[in-house]
Amino acid sequence: MAEAVTETPSLPVREDCWSEDDTATLIEAWGERYLDGNRRNLRQHHWQEVADAVNNRHELFRTDIQCKNRIDTVKKKYKVEKARVSESKGTYVSPWSLFQTLDGLFGSKFTKMSRPLPQTTTTTKRQVWAAAEDTEGPSVRKREREEYGEVAASIERLGEIYERVERRKQREMVGLEKQRMRFVKELECHRMKMLVESELQIQKMKRAAATATTDTKRSSASAPTALTSFMTYCFLINRGLANFLI
Repeated sequence: MAEAVTETPSLPVREDCWSEDDTATLIEAWGERYLDGNRRNLRQHHWQEVADAVNNRHELFRTDIQCKNRIDTVKKKYKVEKARVSESKGTYVSPWSLFQTLDGLFGSKFTKMSRPLPQTTTTTKRQVWAAAEDTEGPSVRKREREEYGEVAASIERLGEIYERVERRKQREMVGLEKQRMRFVKELECHRMKMLVESELQIQKMKRAAATATTDTKRSSASAPTALTSFMTYCFLINRGLANFLI
């Protein structure tokens, strides 16, 4: 007869293509930045550095999002394993090869559990993970509030900068419009002045032409009169001489 095999409950492990070596490299790269950041959540550029470290060592093509998701899965698995070790009071040793590495990173962070370790349903496992998250408690929430406050302050500063830039642009536009109107006014005045001067010159030329025409007519009219007077004088002289001779 075949012996009955008792299966142990499966741990919540993501079914993806991560091997133990890949995961170990990921934890190493992530753990360094996690400790350097005083156990705070990594920024996006830190996750990109973690992905680059994994890809360069194992010739993979992991993204920063995939690395973050994998770390979340590993953390959940560690919480369950840590709870099992704590509840067994030293009788259970985790067979997971990465447990000691993660335990060194987290220390006693997940030792206190608000519920006994579940063994069956997924719903109960989720309760365990929620209880483990509660052990992070106020410090994590405080850090999150601080981060949200920093983001809100940055957005507010950005809004103030944008408002100042817009006000400055409006002032510059008003100044440019004033300069344009002043230039148009000066140009119009200059044009009117040129028109007036041109009209005056034309009037002067017309008066000069009229004066010259009048003088010419007067000269032409006076020439026959002088000639007539001269001929009359000559006639009278001739008559006088004739009377003298008779």
